[in-house]
Order: sequence, then structure tokens, then C-alpha cells
Amino acid sequence: MKKRILAIVLILSLVMSMMPGMAFASTTAQNYELRTLTFEDSDYKGGQNFAGGTNWTSLVDSNQYGGPLLYGSEGMGYANAEEAYYWHDKGNTELTSRLSAAYGSYCFWSGGHAISNYVSGDYATNGTYENQLTVYKEGVEGIAKAGGGYNGSDNFAIHYGYIDGSEYNMTEYLPSFSFADGTARVIDHMYVNGTAYFLNCVYNGNELTEKVKEGDYVYLEATGYNGETKTESVQLPIVDGPNRILKDWTKWDLSGLGEVTKVEFNVCGSSDNGFGFSQAAYFAYDNVAVRFPKESPVVPTDLKLDKETAELNVGDSLKLNAVVEPEDAQTDTI
Repeated sequence: MKKRILAIVLILSLVMSMMPGMAFASTTAQNYELRTLTFEDSDYKGGQNFAGGTNWTSLVDSNQYGGPLLYGSEGMGYANAEEAYYWHDKGNTELTSRLSAAYGSYCFWSGGHAISNYVSGDYATNGTYENQLTVYKEGVEGIAKAGGGYNGSDNFAIHYGYIDGSEYNMTEYLPSFSFADGTARVIDHMYVNGTAYFLNCVYNGNELTEKVKEGDYVYLEATGYNGETKTESVQLPIVDGPNRILKDWTKWDLSGLGEVTKVEFNVCGSSDNGFGFSQAAYFAYDNVAVRFPKESPVVPTDLKLDKETAELNVGDSLKLNAVVEPEDAQTDTI
């Protein structure tokens, strides 16, 4: 006895019952991947850099204050932007930063983001302007050059620079980083920490500023730009009186800035010595995570069989092969 199965619907239902593990790809999955700027040599892809090296460590100045990379060979900075210290995370996040301009030159004390690996746990001793590239880490004796970054990594960046609106502040441009390729992206987050110089100033004060007292505050502000258009600003408190002061790596969510081509950073606060904001406008940052869109998956539109009809004898079995269309559609196996 023979039976011919002609109904395609019946065959399709048989095939689907034979493949319970197959499901169409979800269209609600996260549509981006995170690329992270770590400043670690193992992640460097940029080719020859400003210092002539091929790793991040070569961009750490040999002297924390007055060094040849951040202050130029004569110690007075650089005459134009093309000559000034910069870095570029080429082939990864594409973030780049260059020294800011002020007082007629491009110099770190005009504002900028410098690569560093200096670390100390003694901000009282190692927290002067001559230690301006030193991040704080509890338990580190003297000044070391390893382990001060986020999660015990070696390298990180140091921000210096602020604009407070006072007549004494001559900074022309806030320190920033931007995407070298000009593409707008969402910066998801980064980690920030206090520096030895900053902590010495807020805890102990110096000839330029009083130590922090009750009611005093300091916060970081990031402002995003997409081309020339300002997007949003986000803030992170780092000092709230003398008992709440940033001195460990802390995550700062920057996703609220939206899609940006550039982010400017400012250090703001209540301390004023009569000449504007007087606390040391430094912070360290590391592990900047950037969202890169994934390619949109091709969604299956149809499921077809390799046979439309078949003749079977009673007791026979038939293997049917299913074909997803289009051929490059993405499916998930559960």
C-alpha cells in the first residue's frame, strides 16, 4: 500500500516537530560591542607614536614635572598643535587626545591628558606639583611604576585642567579626547581615581589652597559634542566634605552624553583662594569603554523543505531537510 503526502503544511509541521531546538534569532539582543582603551602595552595597536615608541609606556614622561614630552625640549611647551604631545588608540577605540593651549603655548600645565604609570600610597610626601602624574594607591611605598591602574594594571591617563569663569583663569580650551576618525559613538563608561597631588591638597592644603572642610565639594564634569553641537553633560562628585574623598578607582557612567565625537572634561568645586578655583584640578582615568555597533543580523524570512511531495510505503520513514531563507540569516540554537 502506498500513500502520497501532498500537503505542504503537513510536511512543514513534521519538520518543525523534528527540530525543536531551532529558533529564529532575537532582534532585541544588545546591538553593540564594547571596545576598551586600557593604556596597557599588550593592547597597543597604534604603530609609532609621538614619543617614537610602539607602546603606551613610551608616552610616560621621564620627569613628572617639566619633562621633555609634556613640556618640550626647552620646558616651555610647544608653539603649535601639530608639534604638541598627543596619543591615539588607533585600531581600537580610535580615541585621541592632544595638549590644550593656554598662555601662548601647548603645555601640560595648559591642560591635557598624559599617559602615566607613577603610583604612591603616601600623598603627604609624594603629593606636590612635582608628582603631578602620580595616582594614589593605598599601601604603595615611595613612588612605584607598576600596578597603579584600574584593577592593578600599570598604565592610565592623568587629566589636568579646568575653566572656572574667573578673570584669572587663562585656559582657552578644556582638556578633551575625541574620535580620530570623526565618527560619533557612545562612550559607555570609564574609571576615575584621585591623584597624590590632588589628595594632598584636599586633605592638607598648601600655599595655594586651604584643605577641604565641611560643606566643601569638588566634582568632575564631562561635556559631550557631536561635531560643533553640544549633547549633554554628566557630573561625578569626588569630594563631599573632608570624609568623602575619591581615592580608589570608581566607575563613571558616560553613556548619558549620547553619541559624541568629542568629550571635554572640567574639574569644578567650592574652594576659592581669591583667584578662582584653587584645588588641584587633576584626576586619573583608565579603561574607557566605547560602544561600537554590531552589524545588524540578517533575520530569517522563510523556512522551506527540500521536498514538496513524496511517496512512502507504509512503515517507511523520510528525512526532510529544512532550508532557512535567506541563506545568510542568523539563527540561534537553544
